[in-house]
Order: sequence, then structure tokens, then C-alpha cells
Amino acid sequence: MSLGENIQFLRKKENITQEQFAERLEVSRQSVSKWESDQAYPEMDKILQICELFHVSMDDLVRNDVSALYVGDQTEYETHMNSFSKTITAGVGLILFGLSLMFLLEGLNARFLWFYEEYYDSLGQFVREGREGVFTFVLLIFVTVAVALFIIAGLRHGNFWEEHPYLPQLYREEEVKAFRNRFVVMIAAGVAIILIGVIIMVGVESFFPMFDESDARVYLMGAFFFLLLVAAVSLFVYAGMQSGKYDIDRWNAMHDKTSEVYRKDKLTGTLCGCIMIAATIIYLIAGFCFGAWGIGASVIYSVGGLLCGIAAIVIDHCDLSKGKKNSEEESASVEKDDAEEE
Repeated sequence: MSLGENIQFLRKKENITQEQFAERLEVSRQSVSKWESDQAYPEMDKILQICELFHVSMDDLVRNDVSALYVGDQTEYETHMNSFSKTITAGVGLILFGLSLMFLLEGLNARFLWFYEEYYDSLGQFVREGREGVFTFVLLIFVTVAVALFIIAGLRHGNFWEEHPYLPQLYREEEVKAFRNRFVVMIAAGVAIILIGVIIMVGVESFFPMFDESDARVYLMGAFFFLLLVAAVSLFVYAGMQSGKYDIDRWNAMHDKTSEVYRKDKLTGTLCGCIMIAATIIYLIAGFCFGAWGIGASVIYSVGGLLCGIAAIVIDHCDLSKGKKNSEEESASVEKDDAEEE
């Protein structure tokens, strides 16, 4: 590609009009038009400004085909983000599936004794607690695998994050609009799955009392509901992560430590980390002191997740720039007072 073609490609890639591009370089629109049609060439200082504006080297801009640079970036980014989204979604789904399986085993245990009655009677509470320990162990296996997936995905994403501090606009507006339509469908489908689960549970409870034992009914219905949550929450997580994939502007802003997006994300991460650590402490206390391993996990971590969501929404609507501005003004005032005293 020629220099003019490269300039035109970069400008259109960033969705900048010739007028906007001309304003940034402080030239006329006619000059930009002549550059792109190879009727004239920009001066050296303008070439340097173009390189800085689009984050390309002068050698690539003048001699090479810059479009080849972004094809590789888009393919690599697309592959990484899709893999990252699927891995995190799989981890979340495994935890919920483990809870569903544990509830199912608890329900079957309450409905059908897995040991002979005389054996159960002879050992009494020891056998019951032993079986419950096995069910908790099953859940911990799924949690362990999920945590391993989170760690692997997090480390890979961290490396990719460090290696790509800036990305050009990789997606056309049509692609973004198409995903937004899919996003709405995925969220609506997740909500519908949860509502269907609630309706079925209420209906079964009201019209088809299948089990006499209350423990069996509670655990089996809980297993059914958590199985539906696996599908619904997986849709929510995957849709949310894919939404972040298309937000290239946020990706670039997150690498700018002076941006408000960066400060909000750090604050949200810190607050959510504290919430989940507190939830884990409460869960361990509830498990060791009261034996609430199964119910405790579902209730405590669900509440923790809701609190994290609320915190993220509140922080996203806060204007942190005001606090920073006030802090800078106070610091400047103090420095000024110190200078006057000296």
C-alpha cells in the first residue's frame, strides 16, 4: 500500500472523517484528501504526528502495508478473548454444577437410604455425617477444578494485557451492532431460564408433592434449580465478557493510569475482593461451627456476588475525577502555603 492508502486505512479504521483528521493535524481537509489520493505528501512533522496519532512506526506508515499489522492483532485478540470468556464461564458453571450435584446427592440420600437400615441404625449419626462429608467432598472437587481454570485464564490474560497496552479499533460498527442484538437475546434467555425454574418449582411444590420427606424435597428441588442456574449464569457471564471484548476504548483507557476508567476498575476490584474474602470467612465459620457447608455456600456466595454487582454499579455511576481534582487542589494549596511560609 502507498503512503496515501495507509493514511486512509488508518483514518477509516479509527472512524475519523477527513475534517476531524485535518483538525487534529491543523491542516485543511483538501490537504488530507491530496495525501490519501497520493497527489501530495505530508511534511515530516505531520508524518510524525500521524505515527503518534495511530501508534504506528514511520517505516510501517511510509513503506509497508499497515493493514497487515491489524489483521494479526484482531485474530490474536479475538482468539484470546474468546478463550478467556469460555474458560471463566466454564469455571463458574462448574461451581454451580457442583452445588447442583451435591444437592442431588443429599436429596437422594434423604429419600433412599444408601445403607442397610440395620447398618445405619448401628452407627447412627456417624454414618449420616460421613455421607454428608462425601457430598461436600464432591463439591470441593468441582470448586478446585474451577479455581484452577480461573488461575490459568487469569495468568494468560494478564500476560496478554501487558503485551498489548494499546489496540486499534478492531471491529466495524456493524459487528458491534450485531453483537448487541445477540447480547440482548442471551440476557433475556438467561432471565427466562431462571423464571421458568421458579415457576416449575412453585408448581411442583403446590400440585405434585412427590416426596413425603421435607429434606428430600428441599434438596432435590434445590438441585433442579441450581442446574438451571448453570445455564442462566453461564449465559450472563459469557455475554458480559463478550461485551467487554468489543469495548476497545475501555481496553485502551484501562492501560492509562490517569483515566477515570482505570481508577473505577481498580476500586471495584479491590472492593469486590474484600467482599468475597469476607464471604469466604463467613462460609468457613458457618461450615465448621454449624455444618452449613452446602446451604452456606449457595447463600453466602450468592449474597457476595450480588454485593459485588451492586458495588460495581454504584462505582460506575460515581465521578471519581472530582475527588482527584479536589485532592490535587488541596495539595497545590498546601504547597503554596508552604512556599509562602518559607
